[in-house]
Amino acid sequence: MNELLTFKRHGEPETTGKPLHYTMSGLDDVYLFNGFEIETIDGEEYITVHDLDGLWKAIGLHLVRTRKMLAPKEIKFLRHHMNLTQAELAGRMRVTDQTVARWEKGTTELSGPADTMLRALFLDSEIAQPEGAQQRIGELVKEIVEQDELDAKPAMFEHGRKWKQSKRELQVA
Repeated sequence: MNELLTFKRHGEPETTGKPLHYTMSGLDDVYLFNGFEIETIDGEEYITVHDLDGLWKAIGLHLVRTRKMLAPKEIKFLRHHMNLTQAELAGRMRVTDQTVARWEKGTTELSGPADTMLRALFLDSEIAQPEGAQQRIGELVKEIVEQDELDAKPAMFEHGRKWKQSKRELQVA
């Protein structure tokens, strides 16, 4: 990861000290300027992040909106915060779970289309959306996956005033 991720909560002043190097995200270069407290209990320092879900959302949105290819740790971060296993992400992206594992290990580079699809899946995930709001893309991805599971029959279309797929073709045998 070449770029430093720095976060400041809206409406909070910056801390007067140096920023906190936040490694709990699994990413190497995340720094917090505010939105956290450091407490010392029995000689050990404990960090409390005020809005952890909000921080993870901000990190994820930053990653998917940046124009560089996603790094292995960033891929794992996005998958983890979408609450998906490697196999579940693989199913949605139409690749094998081993492919996802290789992306996360850095042994295989994410292709351009796969990079775009992962970003779109994250943007459609619950973590990236306002509470209760889901975009149409999730429904479309689900339809594509379900269609893949149907027998490989030729598609049948009917023409009335508009072209439409025949209902009998959409039923699972």
